[in-house]
Amino acid sequence: MKKRHMLSGFLAWFLVIGWSLPVLAQNYQILHQDLDANRHGYTVIRVWGSHYDMGYAMGAAFADDIYVGWPDIKDQLGPQYTLARSVIGATTWLPVGIEDEVDGILDGVKSKYPNIDMDAIDIKLMNTFSDWAYYNGCRSHSCWGGFVQNPVKTLSIRRLDYGTPFDMALHHAVVAWDPADGSPRWVGLAWPGYVAVITAVNQYGTISSLHDYGNGAQFPNGAICRSVAARYILTGMGDLPLSRHADWAQQQLSGMDVACSSFINYYAPEGYGGVFTCQTGGPCGQLRVPQSDYFNGEVILTTNTQTDGHSMPSDDGFMDPYYQQGGIKTLQSHWDLMGLTGLHLMGVEYRAEEDMTIWVHGRGQNDKLEMEWSDLFPADQGELTAGDGHTKLIGLGCQVYRYRLSHGGECGCIARMGVDDAVHILSVSVNYQVAAGV
Repeated sequence: MKKRHMLSGFLAWFLVIGWSLPVLAQNYQILHQDLDANRHGYTVIRVWGSHYDMGYAMGAAFADDIYVGWPDIKDQLGPQYTLARSVIGATTWLPVGIEDEVDGILDGVKSKYPNIDMDAIDIKLMNTFSDWAYYNGCRSHSCWGGFVQNPVKTLSIRRLDYGTPFDMALHHAVVAWDPADGSPRWVGLAWPGYVAVITAVNQYGTISSLHDYGNGAQFPNGAICRSVAARYILTGMGDLPLSRHADWAQQQLSGMDVACSSFINYYAPEGYGGVFTCQTGGPCGQLRVPQSDYFNGEVILTTNTQTDGHSMPSDDGFMDPYYQQGGIKTLQSHWDLMGLTGLHLMGVEYRAEEDMTIWVHGRGQNDKLEMEWSDLFPADQGELTAGDGHTKLIGLGCQVYRYRLSHGGECGCIARMGVDDAVHILSVSVNYQVAAGV
């Protein structure tokens, strides 16, 4: 019933008002938002279009948060702010399009706050806070093969053991990026205005995330920040098959200087990934891969100390024993093992490309978000309903919105098409409503 009412109301409103639909015009759709008076809580948002359009959408959607939150971040840098601007302005930003996203965010914020004292370098500083502040935490692990049961192919989870460096960090933004240029879709978990990667998963089921390792940062000319490097290898591989993604990423990271010493998780499904080690201000091409003599090469762990992969890291006290117990693992058992002590937690149950379940928890929240990939990138207008102790993202079912363009285009939905096609389809929507039974 809810599906039929939402579709009928949407179509009637659209036909009366015309094609000036705010969601389409601003290239974003808030799928879920649950914030308190301090704007602490969750926002799940999908953005689409060109890289600039997606950035503008994020800036417009989170203008209030960035307007209030940026001075707090600036204060954290204190007297180092001017130096930080100079340093970050000379760094490399990849992949192609990410600087357009930065410019878009700034313009989106300024569309509401035109007098804000902020420029593109400030947006970059906001995105690279992890390169300025170390907490020496984080735990991650992934398993596949004999530890999972069909249709699950891989289970991965990452806990960000980090303080609360500024107030906006308690607004946990889950952003589903849907670029128009054909580059991979991806889902990032951070705070409003974040285009780099702290924790994220792409359409192939690969989790990219950061772990502190060592202590220090050097910024040789043209260096890349670790959070930007993590974004680059998550979305910059083009149309290469999954089996070649890690090799491509290793080649890229070997040829660039990463400012901060770090581990970058590259948890590609079914053991195709690994963990990169970044030395301070140097190449990041050292890749640790799963080893056959450690749980048959079907497990990988990351902490904050180095290991060759043949045994557990010396600072792990609970992940290795979890696998020593044997048996089939589940997203729930992964979740229960990790606990909710971090700034955020993301777990992924991967079944196939663009077919996965994602769970998210953020500090200060009593519930978690449970999402399907198809909910975050719907061929329809999804919605969220609350459950016991969690919030679950529910898609409306594309069969309600799906249709074929009369001029022979691919099957599509309103939220995924341009205005011209939407107007054409909606102009003959009466027949569609009858056919769909709405």
